[in-house]
Amino acid sequence: MPIQEQAGIHVIESLDDFAEAKVEAIGFIFHGTLPVVKGKGPGSAATNLLHFARCPRLEKIGDDETKIWFRSVRLAHKHLDETVGAKRWKWCKYCEKEITQRVLDEV
Repeated sequence: MPIQEQAGIHVIESLDDFAEAKVEAIGFIFHGTLPVVKGKGPGSAATNLLHFARCPRLEKIGDDETKIWFRSVRLAHKHLDETVGAKRWKWCKYCEKEITQRVLDEV
């Protein structure tokens, strides 16, 4: 099923779409390089990152990278594991710290 047809997933195709996704600050944004063949090709976990949509580090993303918006983290994990590969993407360090702090605050 193409990405555009799946509910909760949207490929960001223009700078305007990207700016709108950041302003709305809802969901999650992936950026990186999608492999041509599943699990093979360019891109590593260090360059394929998932962020909260409000992450300030999104300002540094290059225009040539693939950008995908996800409504939920569960949907993002499933889609990225299937299309990029489970070991070929990771959380932004800043966002990962925020998640860890939320968990600790709830304990």
